[in-house]
Amino acid sequence: MNAECKKERKSSRVKLLVFLLLLIFLLLGIVIGVNLMRGKKYDNSKTDAHISTEKAGGGVELVIDPNAEKSLPIENDNILEQGVVITGRESLTFSANTKEESVDFINPEENAQLYYLTFELRLYNSNGRDYEVLYTSGLVEPGKRINRITLSRELEKGVYEAVVHVQPYRMNKEKTLTNNVDMRIKLFVN
Repeated sequence: MNAECKKERKSSRVKLLVFLLLLIFLLLGIVIGVNLMRGKKYDNSKTDAHISTEKAGGGVELVIDPNAEKSLPIENDNILEQGVVITGRESLTFSANTKEESVDFINPEENAQLYYLTFELRLYNSNGRDYEVLYTSGLVEPGKRINRITLSRELEKGVYEAVVHVQPYRMNKEKTLTNNVDMRIKLFVN
């Protein structure tokens, strides 16, 4: 075999390896994206539980949300190993020209005193990057949910691009922030 053939074969192998790695990453991205869009439950690592109203790393005082009510158990066989569990949805429907709205922001019991969640409803501007915060919750304990919220302003009829930003906190001494989830939704205002 001459050196040129060996070089060509090696180049072909490298190209094939790069192609296979890209394909694996693409498939992994698709699986993660599909699960995010379907509102599946997600996992992070766990830590010791501790409840307090100390200030979190960002200097914002975190307190238990007094509007959180007892949640019903959620059945889902896709729970990953002992971590934060977040449920999602694809849309919300609100009434026009009112600030009081019904929602279902849940911190599932599966978070077992390890993770408290905050929820923020963000309305995106036409450029798709900037947003307006319509609602922010306090800490929601595992097994509780927010059913009623008061928006920062009334909305006119229409369909809006929005995000439910869910921020888990490990309930250790520092109320450690963990990876958050932004669930893009359609906000239908009738």
